[in-house]
Amino acid sequence: MGQALRSLRVQGVLVIGSGSMTHNLAEVFGGGFGGGLDAAPSAPAPYVTEFSRWIEAALVRGDLPALLDYRTRAPHAPRAHPTDEHFLPLFFALGAADDSFTPDYLSHVVMYGLRALVAVVFGGVGRAG
Repeated sequence: MGQALRSLRVQGVLVIGSGSMTHNLAEVFGGGFGGGLDAAPSAPAPYVTEFSRWIEAALVRGDLPALLDYRTRAPHAPRAHPTDEHFLPLFFALGAADDSFTPDYLSHVVMYGLRALVAVVFGGVGRAG
């Protein structure tokens, strides 16, 4: 799907994939740390950090086979994403990028200690060069 969108770049269209690096709302709303958002930890949960770092390292290496198999290879993947829909936009953006993409991280924030939100631009997507 992402590769089908790649030709839009020539027309000056910016392809945006909007999801979350981690997305376990059952934990965010009280299932994981108890007490709901008011009791959210201030520091990122270890699984959030480990999963995020694994994905980011795979992106930097350009390791598409590992990324596509993240459910079995990435640490804590089922906990970080009980379902795939909030992670799949990453693959649409990757498919639309150049084959030799390079991730450029604009921000990395963890909300409530559990929701990692990352803004990343892949070289050649949305800008000249």
